[in-house]
Parts: sequence; structure tokens; C-alpha cells
Amino acid sequence: MQSQGNKKSFQTNRILHMILVVWLGVWGWLAIAPHSRGDWVLENLLTWAALLGLIATYRVFIFSNLTYGLLASFLLLHSVGAHFSYNGTWFDPWLRSIFGSERDHFDRLVHLSFGLLCAYPIYEALRGWTTLGRRWIYVMTCVIVLAMGAFYELIEMWVAMIVAPEIGTLFVGAQGDPWDAQHDMELALYGAIIAMCVTAFGKRRRVEDNL
Repeated sequence: MQSQGNKKSFQTNRILHMILVVWLGVWGWLAIAPHSRGDWVLENLLTWAALLGLIATYRVFIFSNLTYGLLASFLLLHSVGAHFSYNGTWFDPWLRSIFGSERDHFDRLVHLSFGLLCAYPIYEALRGWTTLGRRWIYVMTCVIVLAMGAFYELIEMWVAMIVAPEIGTLFVGAQGDPWDAQHDMELALYGAIIAMCVTAFGKRRRVEDNL
């Protein structure tokens, strides 16, 4: 089964080649001298798992270039956070001035971006792999984003308690906020809702333009 938006093979898909080259270049640069090499490895497990999943399923289901671009953008944001261990990135001084807080907000930006940038790829996968109606796909996309956000918080807890207790606090990145996990899931959900509203509006406009 292939996405209707992109049926080009990998060899002929120049846009996908460009996305890969840009992503690999930036990721390779960010892999140099991270804040904490141990935390960098743990944070990049998500990136490597996502890439392996996309490679393994490429022959079965080809996403649109829009989806690959959105996923690459999210993984790059996550790579920036991994380089700094989500601790004082280039963006944090600007974010602190906006929110009037001493907290580093880049991790919250990444969680919001997870919903904004990954909701459409999930929507596209549900359209290709299920027989759900469009309205239910919108709903289930948001539910899946929320579930994945919650599962990631569980992964952080397991890593902090079992795998690497010596850097657990750094990996979790709660920064003293007792509601950190809930805020992270909340922002991912908001991002998914916004993405699905934009998607629904775009689909409606496309239908109206074709009338």
C-alpha cells in the first residue's frame, strides 16, 4: 500500500534526498561535543528508532514528502535539545524573555512541536492503513498523539529509575515542576488539535476549490 500523495521511488525522489542531506548534515554537526554524551545517546534512541521504522516500512507504505519534511523538522528540534541535554539551548534566553520565567522552555516547545509536526504523519498513516472515516481519523490522531506523549513520559521515568539513574534528573528535565509530565502531554495534545484543525480546513478549501 502506498500513499496517494507520493508514489515516487526513493531513487527518483529528489525532494526526499534533499531532506535527508539537510537532516544528516545538521544532525552530524549537533553530534559534535554535546553537553552530556550519555544523555545524548539516550535522547537519540528516539531518533534512531524513528529512522529505522521509516526505512523498514518504506517498501510497504510511502508517505508524502510533506510528512517526511514534518518528521525531519521535529527530529531536528529534538536533536538540538539532545545536544544541549535540553539544558540552556540557543532559544532559551528568547523563550524566557517571552514567558517571563527562569525555566528553560525549549523542552516544552519540542513537546508542542511533537503534536504540531507529527499529527499529520499519523493522520496520513491512518488514512492509508485503516478504513476509518475522516472525522474519526481526526479524533484518533489526537488520541494517538496524547498516548504517545504519555508513553514517552513513562520511558523517561523508566530510564531515570533503571537504565541511567546517575543522569536521571537531567534526562527527565522536570526543572522542579511537579506537573512537568502533565504539561508536556498537554502541549502535545494542543499541537495535534491545531494540526488537525489546519488539516481539516485545508481539505475543506481544496474540496470547495474543486467545485
